[in-house]
Amino acid sequence: MSAPLSGRVAFVAGGSGVIGREICRDLAQGGAAVAVHCRSDRAGAEALVAALPGSGHLVVQADLDDPAALEAAFAAVEQAAGPVTVLVNTVHASHGIVPVAELTPGELDAQFASVKLHVALCARAVPGMRAAGWGRVVYVSGALMTRPYPGFGGYGAAKSAATTLTRYLAAEEGRNGITANVVAPGRVVDPAVEAELDETRQALSARLLERTALGVFPSPTEVAQVVSMLVGAGSSALTGQTMWVTGGESIGS
Repeated sequence: MSAPLSGRVAFVAGGSGVIGREICRDLAQGGAAVAVHCRSDRAGAEALVAALPGSGHLVVQADLDDPAALEAAFAAVEQAAGPVTVLVNTVHASHGIVPVAELTPGELDAQFASVKLHVALCARAVPGMRAAGWGRVVYVSGALMTRPYPGFGGYGAAKSAATTLTRYLAAEEGRNGITANVVAPGRVVDPAVEAELDETRQALSARLLERTALGVFPSPTEVAQVVSMLVGAGSSALTGQTMWVTGGESIGS
């Protein structure tokens, strides 16, 4: 079995989340040593690490919004496995459904904290990638950044901002052997929580499903497979791109 990521160290921010777990599994399957970041669910992250194929994986529990905690997290990974050359960021603040005209400064700050975090993660990881002459950055965004749906303006704006910064990173770091791309899922179905959605989100889900060409939402596994493609051996000429994983849901230009 080929291992295209053998010798690579991957840091998956939000690795214990629904999409993050599948990304960790795929990267480990590809041969990478995976640092699974979690903020609070350490038991779940440890169970995931124990089940990953290969070796060298570890759990990193940290509030990455704290600069000191972010630095300590990367230092722990470097000491245990080596420099991070694959950075995947799936982290975003939880969000309510709030019209733009009703967003409070605090709610907007909460959304844009994820943009600042993305910049901080890149700032910490990129120097090691430059030294290695190779690096892969993938930001997990969302289709709502260009396909507006009422009530998700703050979330969409933050995702759009981080996506733009990722494209700039691609332009600035390509000559250093670093690629930076975005994966933008639409509605992703997690069977474990689907039955627990409130009526508002069930109605939203039904309306979004009507807009898909395939008539089905992508799964977390399908999103993870696109991430793996972007960090794999066949993606060296692919950078500054946004990969839409939406089931064919119509999106803006």
